[in-house]
Amino acid sequence: MKKAVIMLAVSFFIMLYTCREVGIKNKHLQSDIPVNFITDSVIEEDLANIFDSLTVKYSSQLLVFPSIKDKTLLQNIYDKKNITDFTKEGLAKYLEAQKRELYSKLKKTTKLTHLKHLQKWEKTSQMNIKFNENQYLHIQYYESMFIGGVYNYYNYTERVFDLNGNKELKLQDITSMSKDRLSEILNKNIDKTTMMQQMKKYDVLEYNTLLTKKVPMTTNFYFDENNLYFHYNTDEIAEGYSIGDIIIPISWNELGSTLNLKFKKRMKIK
Repeated sequence: MKKAVIMLAVSFFIMLYTCREVGIKNKHLQSDIPVNFITDSVIEEDLANIFDSLTVKYSSQLLVFPSIKDKTLLQNIYDKKNITDFTKEGLAKYLEAQKRELYSKLKKTTKLTHLKHLQKWEKTSQMNIKFNENQYLHIQYYESMFIGGVYNYYNYTERVFDLNGNKELKLQDITSMSKDRLSEILNKNIDKTTMMQQMKKYDVLEYNTLLTKKVPMTTNFYFDENNLYFHYNTDEIAEGYSIGDIIIPISWNELGSTLNLKFKKRMKIK
């Protein structure tokens, strides 16, 4: 019964996906955002007693982009088909509706009424700008769920948007290197990451396990002036490894002549 309740709650929270966790510091956040690029945000935070035995802490945040006028691009950024009002007021109403929908579904779930001990659940989400240069906008979306002290889930989604072309950037817009070759470089570079070096010191078993796993390709990528980065969430490389998410870089030099010339010029890569 306990497992069924947990899985049911997880399905509710995943269905109500938004963005990244409020209050978590983004260590990669860039400060040199163009001054003519205006952004704002809306936040919905609440603490509700769903039942006597269940309290839910809800926190969700969306960025607002008054500088972006292309509605197709905005629709892509939010990735929510039922959002038609991209103003601050419209997005605030959307977050409020999402919260009410979650509470309503939880209250209608009869299995949750059988919880015997007081539980405090959390659903948090947020989106943050990490990079905005040369008309490339990188947004990191994050969501987390904490359920009853027995289930803790978090997930990162990295997306880069071309503000000149009003579209989401694909990997083939950056490099023509084959996926097999990229995978080989990722397998080599994973050992250079700080996380892997820490594991090598303190958890040799997990370290050796990860080294034997082939790093798969992912669409979860972003870049800065120095590297192309691939972000893997927990269990994406090896199921059950305890280190959590991991970011593997590939330098521009390693991509060499496979770099798209227009992209290379726009990013001022030498």
